[in-house]
Amino acid sequence: MDKQLQSVTDWLNENTNKAIRIKKEEQGDLDQVDLQLSQFEYREHQPDAIDDYTNGSALLLFGEGAVLNEGKREALPDNTFVIPLDGLNLAGVENEIVVLGTDRATYSLMLQ
Repeated sequence: MDKQLQSVTDWLNENTNKAIRIKKEEQGDLDQVDLQLSQFEYREHQPDAIDDYTNGSALLLFGEGAVLNEGKREALPDNTFVIPLDGLNLAGVENEIVVLGTDRATYSLMLQ
């Protein structure tokens, strides 16, 4: 695992079994997910994945959750939120907010 992820995984360990909000900004689009974080794992590169977006290393956040979409709450598919880490250029915790930045998207995680 990348050393810059240590503070992120420490935060996730401290906040397991708590409600978190995940904000993902990608190409001007903002997605929000509320998740009752039950566990997480770091996954290494997956060369046999079905697409380029999910074949790299990633953080997998598990728990019951909902995607907030145009004022509606929709169940999170498979109770899993995947944060692809390819192109990771920013990872850290500042003021109790986790920020992860890749070449493709920026993720913010905070307690609800």
